[in-house]
Formats: sequence, structure tokens, C-alpha cells
Amino acid sequence: MLKDHSQLKLPLSPYQGIYNAIIPANHLLRKIKENIDFSFVNPMLRKQYCENFGHPAKEPDMIFKLLFLKKLCDLSDETLISSARTDMAARSYQA
Repeated sequence: MLKDHSQLKLPLSPYQGIYNAIIPANHLLRKIKENIDFSFVNPMLRKQYCENFGHPAKEPDMIFKLLFLKKLCDLSDETLISSARTDMAARSYQA
């Protein structure tokens, strides 16, 4: 079951400016985040998920981004998960 985030509004964080201060404008993941729209993934995979049964699914676009990052940077599964948890560029890329 996929959630509909079309009307989702997130409150602004007081730490939102940290991303701009820490991640350089020419960082590869920042360029990808700003120039590639991965929103096509959820509608494309919507029929693969049951709408009325089971737990809510992890958003396919987020998983797709992580797999894209894994392939792009030739990361092992362990390194990918570690980066996704701690690396500011990788964390913001998922959002």
C-alpha cells in the first residue's frame, strides 16, 4: 500500500540551512537531487502494491534513489546503509 503524498506539507526545520552550509553546490548528490525528478517511480510501481492490505510500503522512489546511489558510487550494501544513516549528502538525497 503506497501513501499519497500529493498534499504533504512538512514543517520547516530550524536546521534547514545546515544542508546549504555543509554540502557544496557542486556536490554530485546535490546536483542529482536538484536536476532529476524521481517522482515517476511511484506511479509506475503503484500497481505492484496492494492498496487495501498489509503494512504501508516503503516509498519506491526512496528505494530507487538508494539503488541509484549504490550503482552510481559502486557501494556495497553495508556502505550504502551506513552512508544513508550518517552522510548528510546521502540523507538529504533520499528526501
